[in-house]
Amino acid sequence: MAPHTLTLKRPHAQLDWEAGPLARDHGDMYFQPEDGLAEARAVFLAGAGYPQRFHGGVNVVGELGFGTGLNFLALWDSFRRHAPAGARLHLVSVEGFPLTRADAGRALAMFPELAALAEQLLDAWPSPHCGPHRRVFEGGRVCLTIHHDAVAAALDQMVFAADAWFLDGFAPAKNPDMWGEDVLARMARLCAPGARAATFTVAGAVRRGLTAAGFDVVKRPGFGRKRERLEAVYAGPPRPPLAGPLAPPGQIDGPVAIIGGGIAAASLCDAFARRRRSVTVFAEGGWGAGASGAPLGLLTPRLEAADRPHNRALLAAFDFAVQRYRQAGAFDGAGVLRLGEAGRLQRLAGALDEDFFWLDPAGAASRTGWDAPGLFMARAGTFEPAALLAALGRTAPLRDTQVTGLETGTHGVRLTGADGAGLGAFAAVIVAGGAAGRRLMAGHLPLEVTAGQVAVFDSAAAPASAAAWGGYAAAMQGGLMLGATHDRGDDPGDPAQAEAALRCLAREGPPGLADALGQVRERWGGVRAATADRLPAVGPLPDKTFSAIWVPHAQGRTGAAAPQPGAGLSQRVLTLTGLGARGFAHAPLLAETLVSAMCGEPSPLERSALETLHPARLVWRTLKRG
Repeated sequence: MAPHTLTLKRPHAQLDWEAGPLARDHGDMYFQPEDGLAEARAVFLAGAGYPQRFHGGVNVVGELGFGTGLNFLALWDSFRRHAPAGARLHLVSVEGFPLTRADAGRALAMFPELAALAEQLLDAWPSPHCGPHRRVFEGGRVCLTIHHDAVAAALDQMVFAADAWFLDGFAPAKNPDMWGEDVLARMARLCAPGARAATFTVAGAVRRGLTAAGFDVVKRPGFGRKRERLEAVYAGPPRPPLAGPLAPPGQIDGPVAIIGGGIAAASLCDAFARRRRSVTVFAEGGWGAGASGAPLGLLTPRLEAADRPHNRALLAAFDFAVQRYRQAGAFDGAGVLRLGEAGRLQRLAGALDEDFFWLDPAGAASRTGWDAPGLFMARAGTFEPAALLAALGRTAPLRDTQVTGLETGTHGVRLTGADGAGLGAFAAVIVAGGAAGRRLMAGHLPLEVTAGQVAVFDSAAAPASAAAWGGYAAAMQGGLMLGATHDRGDDPGDPAQAEAALRCLAREGPPGLADALGQVRERWGGVRAATADRLPAVGPLPDKTFSAIWVPHAQGRTGAAAPQPGAGLSQRVLTLTGLGARGFAHAPLLAETLVSAMCGEPSPLERSALETLHPARLVWRTLKRG
């Protein structure tokens, strides 16, 4: 990874359609135009043992070279027709030169029998932004994670163990970077014992590289123009669990308690429901009692031009939230106009994908309803928090009570209430209550709280999209919602003072906004929770032994024995918190990340992002500073 470059997007592939879908940069075809689907089924699916190898658990396939997505669609189609009930499928792929949605659609239109699946894939086609992009289909039964990056960098960041690999880069002679020994060794480190690999090439360097990586390799009859192909079985050692002070949680079976009634808790319920896992929610005041109860929400990405792990993760989180909220039917994707200093907006526009973010120096009034230029965020929009919480948390039983204590044992965690009465025992507990969860994490993860208010004003203005600057405004029920104030502490403050602050905030926004505000029709206040570095926290909490275990390594003392994986981290008490003012943008993917780890599934985030967002990161940094 190049962590500080001022671009967040990979270059799109350039195609030549005269001979079929040919990549100009590599001079090679994505598939044979005569029958690419039959080729995918014969070389990759059959070569890796499918459909016979589908089983009733989680089936995980890795791929080098996503291309048009044809292999994924062929695998998905076979999975639907042959996998046993209860089975789930993950494909984890890498693509250094992502296709545009238009080019992918043109290529996949050649296979009408896959049209229904192709339509779903194209509807969720990811941006070319760097890093992984997760997409969920069929209610979670099928998951796709595409890493947009150079192949070696992507493999170093992946966290999963594959049952099979499709090696489908362009021919080794035309794309040697995809087939080097270092790449194949990295791929092998992501294999489960007995994993199978399939590819169209029999190049000697590839055979030798697979053998050196621990595979038993054999030649098989080829398909179409190719006389031979390769099949291989991984015979090397199993991949060890991630170690270090910022390791993700291990797999946890059994019932789970979720503490919180906001978007973090609802997103966790949603992720567990897709896996048919049992959860119980403890939320004093019910859904929406905390910072997630505003009458209208604004869904926008956290914008930063530099290519850093947290920026990749949080931009992908916004994109995942858009997909999930659209599926829930509670999102209005009319776009949001981002105002600001022209030079900064220009830098952001250059770093981001032009399909989703573009400068609108002219015509802003006709497009957005605001007489101001800015960066138009086409995939942003507004949503109804109450409807989203209901849709995401609908399957989980909720207990309207306060949890005051957590007692961790060898096999689980017991919860106690305000009167000291037991609330039940669970295999694991996830503290996801934002500001309300601070006391339960005291000594493990300090949180700062900020109170704020929003108000709905009478107004004849009806802009087509919302606008954001330091505040934000959006049309709502014949009026304008304006937000939000920011006051340290957990007291939202006097309503009259908050109204005055909001009117002052309006004067800093789009021209004419302050004059368009009438009387206040509705108010709402809430308290946000944030970490010291203003990034979310997701994963296991550090326990009381963390500092003693890790201080020798943090300070570079020689001779210290390496701690066991997960040492100093609670494997039973985890958290998703510190979301600040962007909980709705970040919670769904971070919940998917935590639940994936707890269920032993591929991570939707890069390893560096898992560490950057780990709840123990602040303690670890303190130890390193000495």
